[in-house]
Amino acid sequence: MTMLAFLLGVLSSAAAFHLPAAPLSRSPRPVAPFSCCRAGDIFAKQLPMPAGSLVALCTPMTEDGSKVDIPALRGLLQWHKEEGTNGIVILGTTGEASTLSNEEKDEVMAATREEIGGEIPIVVGTGTISTAGTIAATARAKLFGADAALIVTPYYVKPSQAGLLAHFTEIADAVDLPIVLYNVPGRTGVDMSVETTVALSRHKNIVGLKDATGDNTRVAPMRAICGDEFRLYSGEDGMAREYVLQGGDGVISVTANIAPGQVAKVMATAASKDATAAEAADAPLSSLHRDLFCEANPIPVKWALAKIGKAKPGIRLPLAPLGLDFHARVEGALQQAGCIERTTSAKEGSRGWPSRQLLLQGHLFDQSLINQALEIIEKRGGDFDIMGFSVQPNDQRTEFNFRRTSSVALRVFAVDDVALDDIVTRLQSLVDVLESAEGKLTEIPSTEAAAN
Repeated sequence: MTMLAFLLGVLSSAAAFHLPAAPLSRSPRPVAPFSCCRAGDIFAKQLPMPAGSLVALCTPMTEDGSKVDIPALRGLLQWHKEEGTNGIVILGTTGEASTLSNEEKDEVMAATREEIGGEIPIVVGTGTISTAGTIAATARAKLFGADAALIVTPYYVKPSQAGLLAHFTEIADAVDLPIVLYNVPGRTGVDMSVETTVALSRHKNIVGLKDATGDNTRVAPMRAICGDEFRLYSGEDGMAREYVLQGGDGVISVTANIAPGQVAKVMATAASKDATAAEAADAPLSSLHRDLFCEANPIPVKWALAKIGKAKPGIRLPLAPLGLDFHARVEGALQQAGCIERTTSAKEGSRGWPSRQLLLQGHLFDQSLINQALEIIEKRGGDFDIMGFSVQPNDQRTEFNFRRTSSVALRVFAVDDVALDDIVTRLQSLVDVLESAEGKLTEIPSTEAAAN
């Protein structure tokens, strides 16, 4: 009997279960056979959300990307257990969930539950653009033994703050499963305000936040208001250490796919408030944090997993394999982090590249000024770290005010000074052209940047 058949049989015979009105999508054929969980495991008590390092797990695929590689997935899960990863997040952006069929998602959830269920908390990405669709996906995640769901703000449609509040409240009311909110305005086009987050944190089923805003100044006030039980996770690997030092609980990490033990150590030392030890533990990962995003996630990390021998390089369209121009860069970052052996011609990834610190001010969300600026940096072969982010308080409680004046401090990297000059010139041109954004680009002198 397949895992799915067993679960559906139990579900249909249990009068205590009530599914939401939106129908659960079912695959037209049974999932591929694999060994069943013990019946007692399926309805075991949920594990609480942990502090520390939670990996945003890649979904390994066959060489051509046509099938999910379940044996490789099981191997990755066991490796993370051995390396001390505190939580597993499956079927998110890094897991290519949007390209997987319902049957494949079922296989991934079932295999994950079989391998680590009851030992490491399992978080399933269930967010969609639709409230009803998200309720159905979250109910299905619960059916497959998830300990929590990670739910992103609806993308593309840019709901108001009132819409976000109603959306997440309806999901939390409909499915009795812990929910971690996911705020990533750079991808979704909507920023869930601190006020909305605080209001949602009062719901018994909403237990945490993945914060990928790049604004570490939010963590302290949210911690003070939401309390210690509400989990606060950074969604930015390069900023996670500082996020935890300022009061966060951990990170939902892409880098942990490649260096799970090292990321877990960084989080543990940061949680102990040993800033010096945390910085020392994080330093070898500095290039990896950046270079795993030299192309769209998860392209570089899947190439890196193949390079360290943990999975095949298979990836699914519309994503394509890592471009040849980036191979040496990612390989150098892997060497720097100690993930692969250094060679005599070892590269350093983006470590050692010249950099400048810039302050971009204006209506960053108006006409997508911030998104276009970051796109210029990436398209010109550069990279960036977000050093700080600030935004004026939102004076509209029901609508996200795109005209708020914001500022972001960026450290911009390029392969040499000529390339760096080119990027800065193009950023200035962007600011000049987008007059309605009222932008201003300022270079922060190196002495002042070092002091900060």
